[in-house]
Amino acid sequence: MLVSTERTRLSGGKLFATLLAVAAVTLACKYSGVNQTTTGFAYLLTVLFIASAWGLTQTIVASVVAMLCYNFFFLPPIGKFTIADPQNWIALGAFLVTGIVAGQLSASVRRQASAAIRRQLELERLYSLGRSILLDSGDHPVPSWLARHVAEAFDLQAVALFDTHSGQTYMAGPEDLTFPPDILQRALSGEIERADRPDSRFAVIRLGTKPAGVLAFRGIVSDAAIDAICSLVAIGLERARTQEIETLAKAARQSEELKSTLLDAIAHEFKTPLTSIKAATTTVIAGNRLTGQDRELLSIVDEETDRLNNLVSDAIQMSRIEGGKFKLRRTRVSPNQVINTVTAQMRARLEDRPVENAIVTNLTDVYIDRDLIQLSLRQLVDNALKHAPGKSAIRLGAGIGDSDVQFWVSDDGPGITAPEAERVFERFYRGRSHRNAVPGSGIGLSVVREIARAHGGDAFVESSPGKGSRFIIKLPLTTEELR
Repeated sequence: MLVSTERTRLSGGKLFATLLAVAAVTLACKYSGVNQTTTGFAYLLTVLFIASAWGLTQTIVASVVAMLCYNFFFLPPIGKFTIADPQNWIALGAFLVTGIVAGQLSASVRRQASAAIRRQLELERLYSLGRSILLDSGDHPVPSWLARHVAEAFDLQAVALFDTHSGQTYMAGPEDLTFPPDILQRALSGEIERADRPDSRFAVIRLGTKPAGVLAFRGIVSDAAIDAICSLVAIGLERARTQEIETLAKAARQSEELKSTLLDAIAHEFKTPLTSIKAATTTVIAGNRLTGQDRELLSIVDEETDRLNNLVSDAIQMSRIEGGKFKLRRTRVSPNQVINTVTAQMRARLEDRPVENAIVTNLTDVYIDRDLIQLSLRQLVDNALKHAPGKSAIRLGAGIGDSDVQFWVSDDGPGITAPEAERVFERFYRGRSHRNAVPGSGIGLSVVREIARAHGGDAFVESSPGKGSRFIIKLPLTTEELR
């Protein structure tokens, strides 16, 4: 209402100034005694000036009033609205047409200049908004920040931004603006890209083909600027989500590193007393003062100390592998020797369970990290012990092909379905049927794959429900010269 009143006041002021300008020219020409031709040019210049300054409406008013004044005061018979000479009719008509055409041209130029100014202003505002988004530090709620900057950059009465990622609406500007439920639902479902209401406009923000949000605003903005604003807001939202993912990944890495560091420190603390226990039991057993029963009990302590020492060593290795802090230390070693060593190391865990070593004679030495491969095989044996029936056999084997060497561990357990076979090597994944019945953290098999891939190979499983499982570590053949 205030804007309409202001426009009416300005229009009335221009009309009064137009009439005053024509009256001034009439008085000046009447009392200066200039001829009709000079008077006509004076009126024409006045009309052209009004056309260039105030637009088409005032130009038409000036042309009509000037024609009437010219007729009444300067064309015979003077003092009457009649024209004696027919040629004067042509002059008056040309005068009126010239004034109207000039007014239209002036109004067109003014509209084009005004549109160019608006476009330039919008470009400057878009540049300012884009620069703010690119330089944003991201240490605040981004959707709320984007809504506020859009409102400030384009001087809008109200802005509302619905973010699909958070499911929340963020508002900015001096006025409140809410989303009509039907508009929001249709926009997110892809039925509409734009919607206009009497007091507000709505536009969908897209990241690729998916809606990332909906922008609503109240104010004057061109369609081209709306598209550009939506694109900039989409960039801001995508940048914020990328930063959020990077922050979460960084936190996860730091958590893994902290966990690995703590586990490494604790494991080393265990090493010191274990070494002392081992030294003491070995010394006592080597003496001749023990009875048969005492010697047997100390032998058990000695064996369990070795077992605990191996577990601590494995924990240290696994913590380093999880933290990515390990390097391969390749040496030439016989696959059969690796299998026999693992069987001996796991003897205490295997107890009375039958173990079958598939030893192939005349296997050539391979160039691998023996400690890490033995750690992998111990993890596979431990996995088989957890899932296979109590008295069923565990089988270990190795073989060399044309371009690779394979180590494997098989069991007669319940087997694995095809979907689970694709996931068992994922970190922390545990099968649905065993996650509550079998102890474990879901890390061992992921470590096996990490070690295999560090060698340039991979780990996989061959299994089917009810027929057991065969876990395979496949490593490419290499030589020391190729490392």
